Amino acid sequence: MALYVLDTSAILAALRGEFEYEKVEELLRVADETGEHEVLLPFIALMEVEYRLLRDMKPDDVAGWMNIVLNWPVELRESDFEWGREAARVKSVGGLSLADSWIAALALQMNATLVHKDPEFETVDDLKDLRLRYDRDNR
Repeated sequence: MALYVLDTSAILAALRGEFEYEKVEELLRVADETGEHEVLLPFIALMEVEYRLLRDMKPDDVAGWMNIVLNWPVELRESDFEWGREAARVKSVGGLSLADSWIAALALQMNATLVHKDPEFETVDDLKDLRLRYDRDNR
């Protein structure tokens, strides 16, 4: 079974219908219909999605979007001590925000593929990733 971790950028791409959002939708569809892979949703990515939506929308509208995400065929992952230690190790190397360090650490800890749009993740050794492009002209 393949294992995937969704970064904030991948979640927002799916919600907003951004370029290559179909890749996220396909992962979710396969997880739901066939169970051939599992999709993990880090607690901190969920928080980032919510605060970014709150910048542009009314709280009631954001609540609706958050319910959509929480009803996806994903497993919400809350923090634990070992994950926090791995996040600290990733953060100590440099180049990532605190939230991205937690997200990358989960993917590393679980030997999962990180789905994202952020070039900053390229600095993380041994990270398997599926990088979504921003648009047809960007890599």
